[in-house]
Amino acid sequence: MAKKKQLGYEESLQKLEEILNKVEHEEIPIDQLTELVNESMELLKNCKSMLKGTEKRVEDAFNEMED
Repeated sequence: MAKKKQLGYEESLQKLEEILNKVEHEEIPIDQLTELVNESMELLKNCKSMLKGTEKRVEDAFNEMED
């Protein structure tokens, strides 16, 4: 089974916006809606992880400058 390529922050955000637009403007069968919700959760986790990583690197950089 091929491993999914992890999207970057901007790509993840764009995909979330596409999913939101689809949910707001289309009739979606419940099975597909469940898949979209699951995909959205993974995208949100990805974004949150990247933001936390960036926050840590910024904090580390500031701490280095203080030393």
